[in-house]
Amino acid sequence: MTITADRSITTVADPRTLVSVEVFDQIVHYFAARQEVTQTYAERAVGQFLVFLKAYANAQEKPDFGMLLPSGESYRVVPTHPVDAVWHAALQISEPYTAACEEIAGHYVHHRPILTEAMRDGTAITYTLAALQDTGYRVDMEFWTGEAESCCPPNPPQPGKA
Repeated sequence: MTITADRSITTVADPRTLVSVEVFDQIVHYFAARQEVTQTYAERAVGQFLVFLKAYANAQEKPDFGMLLPSGESYRVVPTHPVDAVWHAALQISEPYTAACEEIAGHYVHHRPILTEAMRDGTAITYTLAALQDTGYRVDMEFWTGEAESCCPPNPPQPGKA
């Protein structure tokens, strides 16, 4: 007797493997304490933030992927509110954040808050979800439902930009 699967099985990687155990633990512990969330929630949230960084890094290699900002620059992925909360926490502990950026993207990833119509109408999150899925890492949809949000005033001045 032969048994075959009627659909292919896709294995997705664990996001915590994107960085060293030490870096993952440092960001998780800081985020859990700062946000007053459970360790389990913090681990899941940090994992999704790391997948976001991976999607950002991968998209940099695909110049045709992404959307244009009003300035004409291209952006590739945008965070949702829960993922942006991890980003803000990670920025406050610069050594583990820098290490995560280096391990995943090969360079420091700057946080540049923007707010565009594509973020408001859901188009930007559609691009982001495609990029997240393409990473091959587990995407926890609890962290990716809703709109992409800007954490700061709409389109604040960017350092070094006129």
